[in-house]
Amino acid sequence: MAALARAMLAQQPQEGALWKALSVAQQMLGEDALPALQRALALLPGDAELAANLGTLLAARGRWAEACAACERALRLQPRLAGAHNNHGNALLALRRPAEALAAFDAALALQPGLVAALGNRARALLALARHDEAAQAFALAVAARPGDVGLRMHAATALTAAGRATEAVARLREAVVLAPDHTEAWFTLGNLLNDCGDAAGAAEAWERLLARDAGHAEAACNLSLLRPERGEAVLGAALVAGVGGERRAAVLANLGGLRLQEGRFGAAVAAYREALAEVPDSPQALSNLAQALKRQGALDEADAVLGRLIERHPALPTARSDRLLLRSYRQAGVEVAAALRAEASDFGRVVRTTPVPRPARPVGPLRVGLVSADLRGHPVGRLAEAWLPALAARCELSVYANARVDDALTQRLREAVPRWVRATDLDDAALAARIADDGIAVLIDLSGHTGGHRLGVFARRPAPRQFSWLGYAASTGLAEMDGFIGDRWLLPAGAEAQFVEPLLRLPHSFVAYAPPADAPAVQPLGDTPRFGSFNALHKLGDPVLALWARVLDATPGSRLLVKAPGLQHEAERAALLSRWPGDASRLELEGPGPLADYLAAFGRVDIALDPFPHSGGMTTLDGLWMGVPVLTLPGPAPISRQGLSFMQALGLAEGWVATDADDFVHLAQARLQGRTALAALRAGLRERMAASALCDGGGLADALLALVTA
Repeated sequence: MAALARAMLAQQPQEGALWKALSVAQQMLGEDALPALQRALALLPGDAELAANLGTLLAARGRWAEACAACERALRLQPRLAGAHNNHGNALLALRRPAEALAAFDAALALQPGLVAALGNRARALLALARHDEAAQAFALAVAARPGDVGLRMHAATALTAAGRATEAVARLREAVVLAPDHTEAWFTLGNLLNDCGDAAGAAEAWERLLARDAGHAEAACNLSLLRPERGEAVLGAALVAGVGGERRAAVLANLGGLRLQEGRFGAAVAAYREALAEVPDSPQALSNLAQALKRQGALDEADAVLGRLIERHPALPTARSDRLLLRSYRQAGVEVAAALRAEASDFGRVVRTTPVPRPARPVGPLRVGLVSADLRGHPVGRLAEAWLPALAARCELSVYANARVDDALTQRLREAVPRWVRATDLDDAALAARIADDGIAVLIDLSGHTGGHRLGVFARRPAPRQFSWLGYAASTGLAEMDGFIGDRWLLPAGAEAQFVEPLLRLPHSFVAYAPPADAPAVQPLGDTPRFGSFNALHKLGDPVLALWARVLDATPGSRLLVKAPGLQHEAERAALLSRWPGDASRLELEGPGPLADYLAAFGRVDIALDPFPHSGGMTTLDGLWMGVPVLTLPGPAPISRQGLSFMQALGLAEGWVATDADDFVHLAQARLQGRTALAALRAGLRERMAASALCDGGGLADALLALVTA
């Protein structure tokens, strides 16, 4: 037919009917019919069918504005073309004019009530107008008219989900995958919806079904790896083998890196993040992830450089500035860097500074105190809060604004002590600040500083008349809106003001209180083999630390060093640490982490804990002290290096356990280890000494804290 039309057009090139016939034939043959259609319409400007056909063809090519104009031309010529009304609606919907599209679909159905395509399209218009219940009803009609259409069932599920009818939405999606078992997007959407409904097992099963059909579905592989980490390496690896590329490949690699990081496979995580950056070189998430992995690995200089690159490329990203502040603050070895760190913190404060949130008049009544933290869970801050949070809740009207997405058993215990517990993850900084202001909080305390999940952007909005930073971070936040940084006189000696934007407030006894674990084993007597120990994270064990500890072993013949840390359960991480160890490797014992009870019991094999520097131990030191293990510490000028000093001062044990320099550290280690009788006596009574000290006085800490923040 097309050949005949062309032959006749050679003789009659101005015959519009022949051009129309050619366009119809070309469409049937799958050829490009657009030039013939346009020529036919130019010759037959009054032909409504031609204009409608042109609209259909342009719509198929995504040329929506032209398609809309062609349909309107057809309808001016012949208003009763139901198909043209439907196509006009599709074009209007694509142009984000849903109200006009709905009118077009209604017109099509008025002319041809059985036009199934218009039924589904009308439902899409209602969905775009957020008329969710009506959209769900309209999709039900469309599904009834075309029961084999999987896409209609998926759209129906979308409408039902938006209408809050998740159970019905799941049913529509289950119908869809029965109709089309190989429809990967139906399985993916079903998994997402089940996961949102809290059915993790059902979601994982849906994504497993999908990946069995399409191993390269990056999004499903990433989702499944989060739900079932034990399957993560396999499904993410399969997605990479399947050839997923670009940003999707980078996402798979990022998830793979996160999985390895969680497992303590730091070197392997670094490799995954580097590969992700090869795909998307300036990805802020990939750069941030790489920096975190390098930090955990102990490659602190490179982590700092990566964060510098991230800040250079994304200067408005406050999390990058926070990450670098955290890294640099915890590496502060001398007073010479204090001014630079304070200036960098001030820069962060300027970046996040914004208009203060309106505060209503303060209500009359008991003092209202708010705590903001991402770490009121199985985390050192959460464990410390067990000691003082119930006491604080008994002394004021306490509200907690928790920024952790997942609750655990510790979270549940803490929640029982607090009458007002707000999940802050669902609120952005502006909304959370407004909520805090509306709650009438008089004193707002930050427990995160620049650590992960912080909400310093909330404090920048000044939702409370008095705001303080405490406990979770041992350096300046950089916010002028903070009315004080809270420590004690050992953490914050005279002159520490030079390191802080905030004024310094000093608690009278200790900046922390400790809640002994209920199932802590009994203190064990000294063993036969003299043994030092460190249970601190690997990123605290820099080369200067290892060099000093090697000197300690050299000065104490027969002694050993137990290093127990996340990551050391893997051969690659043990090898990396041994490659940096400057002494006799046979005297090292390297172990990975374990459950809390096993971790505490391991202190029974340690005589003296060696405190790293400049990032000293915190919770590990307190746990060790409770298990009868004194700590030898080397404080520096930065607060983060003075935690061990604070703890030993609170116990009245600073003399003989706080070194003045590296040589003194070696000398004290030698003297304390050789004095086995005195060491055994100290060990036997250390738990009782600690229980009677300020370190275990949560009520006293709560009283002192309230006195300090209301003075």
